[in-house]
Amino acid sequence: MNTRTAAVAALSAALVAGGATAANAAAPAKKHTPKSSISISASATHVQVGASITFSGSTTGLSRGSTVTLQEQNTHGKWVSLHASTTVDRHSSYSINGTLGKGKQTLRVVDGTTTSSSVTVVVK
Repeated sequence: MNTRTAAVAALSAALVAGGATAANAAAPAKKHTPKSSISISASATHVQVGASITFSGSTTGLSRGSTVTLQEQNTHGKWVSLHASTTVDRHSSYSINGTLGKGKQTLRVVDGTTTSSSVTVVVK
């Protein structure tokens, strides 16, 4: 192979490699979908039996209208859904009002596989 043919081959290889790199750089980036999350807070941590309490918070990655449900941890450590739910509003927030039975209660909010941290409320 003469010098000119070798130079053309090397230049062609460089252009092909450079073109492949440019094509990869021009490919659209994958969209990063944020992980969904739910925050929770209780209007009080100690209440009297029969007193109303509000659980509220904000969400990330959940659609407007998604249903969030209040859950209580039973004595065996299992989470049980209560008959208390609401939907996520246009501001990605929610609010659930209710009353709790007597005792120390550990609660959280859930939407599918997305769960909030827990809060503890003592009802006397």
